[in-house]
Amino acid sequence: MKKIYTIQSFILLIGTLFAWFTVYTDFSRFYNLYGDITKISGCIIPNPVTTPCFYGAFAFLIAFIWSLYILKFSEEKKVIHQKRLNILLIASTIFAWSNLALEIFNFYSKKAEGQVSCSGVPSTSIFTTPCFIGSMIFLAGLITSLVIIKKNKIKDN
Repeated sequence: MKKIYTIQSFILLIGTLFAWFTVYTDFSRFYNLYGDITKISGCIIPNPVTTPCFYGAFAFLIAFIWSLYILKFSEEKKVIHQKRLNILLIASTIFAWSNLALEIFNFYSKKAEGQVSCSGVPSTSIFTTPCFIGSMIFLAGLITSLVIIKKNKIKDN
């Protein structure tokens, strides 16, 4: 069981690194364009604080830290905290895929020259956007969490 808990932490670490690298890149791009990170309105590209990726990065970080704590718990506490982490991962996955659905709608409803990703960067494919990649990592984390919960139930019976 320890192996699958470690895999879960690894997936969430990858998600955390990816999301925070994306947020850092977005902040750098925004600051280089405006020289300020507090400007919210009247921007060509969105302020990273207003993007779903910013909030997804916090969700990844919380989930990753929580998964590390779960590794340290006794078996009884692991089961309880894993169920709670699973709720966070369900909510995060729904959030990520909902934002991706909105991005897909916006991406394909605009003309080719107006297709941009959630970061405001031109993109030719929805499958290379940070929203898609982050959504897939959240889904992988959720699936891993569900496998852990199922194995815990089998072990209890």
